[in-house]
Amino acid sequence: MRWFAAFYTVGFCCALSVVASAADPGPAESLKSFSDFQQVDFNRLLNGDVLSERGSLMDFPNGISSQTCFVVPTSAEETAKRLQLWDPLPHAELKVFAFHSLHSPCELADFQQLDFKTGQRPVRWLLDKIVASTPAKSDVNLTHDEAQQLAGCIQKRSDPQKVSECTAALLLGRALAFQQKGLDGAQPYEAGGESVSPAVQLRTMLREQLVIAHEFSPILNKIGLLANEAAPTLTPFYYWTLFDADYRGTISLGAVYQLPVGDHFQLVDMEYYVSGNYYTSATLYEVWPVDVGGKHGALVWRGDFFAAPMLAFTKGTERIAYGALMLQDIKKEIHCFQDEAKTKQ
Repeated sequence: MRWFAAFYTVGFCCALSVVASAADPGPAESLKSFSDFQQVDFNRLLNGDVLSERGSLMDFPNGISSQTCFVVPTSAEETAKRLQLWDPLPHAELKVFAFHSLHSPCELADFQQLDFKTGQRPVRWLLDKIVASTPAKSDVNLTHDEAQQLAGCIQKRSDPQKVSECTAALLLGRALAFQQKGLDGAQPYEAGGESVSPAVQLRTMLREQLVIAHEFSPILNKIGLLANEAAPTLTPFYYWTLFDADYRGTISLGAVYQLPVGDHFQLVDMEYYVSGNYYTSATLYEVWPVDVGGKHGALVWRGDFFAAPMLAFTKGTERIAYGALMLQDIKKEIHCFQDEAKTKQ
């Protein structure tokens, strides 16, 4: 596999002129039509670089976005499949503690690996916040009913195993509601003192990016993110994950949708529940086939949209710094994905 990595570096560079001429009439022009990448340096992309741009400032105070562009040495179809099912758990640098797929309909057994019996400091932080939750106040994103259910569940026992069981039951309810009703089943967060709807947060951010929303309207309409469409339905990959977000343990529930559009693919990775630190996120991908020195490759545009409460209090250089840190983490994740694609041929 080390041999292939060397081939990727040398062989791709030797094929630059072929790639550039093949890609310019199609994917490059498509990129220019909706993204911030008006000039695409394919030499950098083929060397494994990730192009990035901070998204434009939003009127929506909780929102922030970014755009990235990169190349993967697998076909567009294979790249889209891997993006939909990608498991970040093997990459220690991403600080993911657990990642599991969910059945449809999901069941309690899908959450049996949720375990708060660990020495990881971020997970211990989350455990403490869950135990401290009351029906009136919680640092965890919950409805009033969920906060009451959680407090009642752990009232007599607050050991890590019991908290894991109580939290798993809460996540099961959230996941089942989403599987049955889509975003209409994503209940708002209330325990923090105000009602915050993940669906409203996502839709507001995307409606501020009208050009991007129009480009992704084929898939956004089908999954109900911008409008409701009864058929055809898209079957997503459902998952839950536990990870470190700014030194805080965070649980999220998500769904990744994929749609072929002509000769390319669109994907949406949507977090419809996040336990804390931020409200929700959506990652959009567009994947085009490109010819790389006679071999199949894929050009990928990625757009990330995050909604977080602390963003409402950041302005100027502070918000720019936040965007730079966000891009740093996104690039780290992309490089892990690229490295995996190089070795799993």
